[in-house]
Amino acid sequence: MMACPTLSRKVRGLCAIAGGILIHLTLGNLYSFGNMMTYMVSYMHQRVDPSITYANIIWVNSITTMSQGFFMVVGGLMEKKAGPRLTCLLGCSLLSAGIMLTRYTVEVSLFAVDLTYGMLSGLGISLAYTTPLSCGMQWFPGHKGVINGLIVAGFGLGALGSTNIQTAFLNPENKPPQSDGYFVEASILDRVPSVFVLLGAVFLVMQGVGCMLLNKPPQDKVMTYIQEGESLLAKEVTYDAQELQTISPATVTATTEPCKDLKPAEIIKNRTFYVLWLMYFFNTIAIGYINAMGKSFGQTFIKDDHFLAAMVSLAAIFNAGGRVVWGRLMDLTSFRVAMRLLTSVLALLFATMPLTASMGRAAFTLWLWAIFFTFSGTFALMPTAIEKAFGAEHYSANYGLLFTSQTVSGPLIAAGNQLLLTTFGFTGCFLVVAGIIVLSVGMTFLVPKRI
Repeated sequence: MMACPTLSRKVRGLCAIAGGILIHLTLGNLYSFGNMMTYMVSYMHQRVDPSITYANIIWVNSITTMSQGFFMVVGGLMEKKAGPRLTCLLGCSLLSAGIMLTRYTVEVSLFAVDLTYGMLSGLGISLAYTTPLSCGMQWFPGHKGVINGLIVAGFGLGALGSTNIQTAFLNPENKPPQSDGYFVEASILDRVPSVFVLLGAVFLVMQGVGCMLLNKPPQDKVMTYIQEGESLLAKEVTYDAQELQTISPATVTATTEPCKDLKPAEIIKNRTFYVLWLMYFFNTIAIGYINAMGKSFGQTFIKDDHFLAAMVSLAAIFNAGGRVVWGRLMDLTSFRVAMRLLTSVLALLFATMPLTASMGRAAFTLWLWAIFFTFSGTFALMPTAIEKAFGAEHYSANYGLLFTSQTVSGPLIAAGNQLLLTTFGFTGCFLVVAGIIVLSVGMTFLVPKRI
């Protein structure tokens, strides 16, 4: 008699995950910036202001990540008050509006583009990012790493569609840029403003469907358990009546001592939070840099725009797949083990990336894909670690606090790139970033063993 309700519950949970993936696919347009930047900077350099160059256009992406980090806590708090659907719908609408408004600001100034494609888009991402993860983990509490990996895989995969749409629409004839990296063909530049309307319209449709599918499980408190080995805290895990019938008694241990999850105001007094914050800060410097400058570096020795766009878009597959793999690795081992391996490999890849300039396009592609596969694990491991360390009740807001690191890393990437690129070139930039990731490796030794 209970088969249908159980099936219904599973279907609703899968729908929530599907909705989360759809939403994150649109948020993942962030990872197509490296491709979009080449056309955007060419348009603005040629037709708006010749002082706009590759060295300062990166501020647009940095403003996006800074805005995302600054407002992420607001998204978590809003979800508690307004619910997941309304929160995500508002965030998605702001993201798409920011992209579509860039159709006009791209003809005005770099500052105007910073406000629309940068700040407004970042605000939209911040409101819509964590809610799907929170919903997914509540539907499937025994598989948090994999569920987070699946949903944020949508974020990583988002650039695959965005990059292909951008390139096919803007440069269908595969015309190469000039030796200085700028496109000058009128047929390409004329289309640049329109591509923002196209992207925004596609995203709005996907976001509408995703928000309708998003939902949370009922929270009828029947019994409360502590999951062994799940948290540094004595943490409540609440199951509803239907879910209890699917859980083996051997997997849980009854508790008689009531406990609570930590609120944002409480975790900022916790040493573990700052260890995770610094680790995320170091990692996002590397992530932001390769996302913005990966294609630009390739253009210095590969004169084939369609090839570069295709390799960057296919990197999204590795970005997505890596999140699932790293999430699963954490489930099988621990956060410490998975993150230590991730950061060690990432540091090695960044340190050797400049060598691909003399090794050719195949080596460049291999390194690029490996970097995207490796760094992607950050976004599967970190949310799971936050939930395990500080509890599920205030997860969205707590994870939002972690994103405040991007308010620092975003401007640092832009300012540092502007200085290092003109002084030491790409080799110096990659070596500096590799050194920063080594700091993240060191931070893994300060993480409590039970995470």
